[in-house]
Amino acid sequence: MAKRTYSKNDIDKLKESGTKVLRLQPGDALTPLARDTALELGITIQNGEATAAVSSSSTGGTMPSEQEIQEIVKAVVAKLAAPAGAPFSDLASARACPTPRVYGTRPGALKLVEIAKGHEMPTMELRDKNGVLQNQPEIDFRLEDFVTVKDGSAVGAGFMSWQKGGFNWTLTYDEVDYVVEGIMEINYDGRTIRANKGDLVFIPAGSAIHWHTPTWVVVYYVTFPAEWAAQ
Repeated sequence: MAKRTYSKNDIDKLKESGTKVLRLQPGDALTPLARDTALELGITIQNGEATAAVSSSSTGGTMPSEQEIQEIVKAVVAKLAAPAGAPFSDLASARACPTPRVYGTRPGALKLVEIAKGHEMPTMELRDKNGVLQNQPEIDFRLEDFVTVKDGSAVGAGFMSWQKGGFNWTLTYDEVDYVVEGIMEINYDGRTIRANKGDLVFIPAGSAIHWHTPTWVVVYYVTFPAEWAAQ
C-alpha cells in the first residue's frame, strides 16, 4: 500500500518552500500531473522504487480527486493547443532535391495570369553547369515563368515549348509536366516515355534525361523549389 501520494498541489508547495529534490520512500506514488509539474519546476525526483503513477483502488492505492483529474485534462489540452515546432527549412534528408529552398507563402495573395491569344514566349538558352549550350537554336526553345519566388511561392510554374528535336538536361529540382499541345518524349536509362496531349509526367530531382519532340510541343510545368534555374 502506498505510504503517500503526491499531487500537483504538493509539488507547488515544495517549490514555494525552495525544495529542489523530492525523495520518495518505498511505496510512495506521484500523480501524472504531479510528475509533470515537478519536471516543469525543476524539482528532482529520487528513489527508483517509487511508483510513477497512482495505484488503482483494487490494490489499495488512492485515486486522484476530481480537481486533480480536471487539472490533468487541462494540462493535456494546453499541450495539444501549443503551436507546433518550426517547419523544416532543410528538406535534403527527406527529398531527392539536393538544395531545396523553402520560401514563405502569402495567404490570400492570389495571382491571376491572363495570357493573351497569340502571346509569344521568349526564347531561352539552356546551359549546363559548365556553361555548355544544351538546346540548339533550330528547335526554337521558348520558356516563360509565370509563378516565381517573387509571388512568395515555394513552387514555380510556367510554360515551355520547342520545335522538332531535343536536348539533354539534368534536373536538380522536382518537376511535373503537363502536355498542352503536341508530343513530348523523355529518354532516360535506355527507356522512353511518350506523353501526348493531356498526359502528365513527374520528373524527380537528379534525373538525367533527353527531352525530345518529333513535331512540336507546348508544356505546362510546375517545379520545386521555385528557383529551379538557380539550383
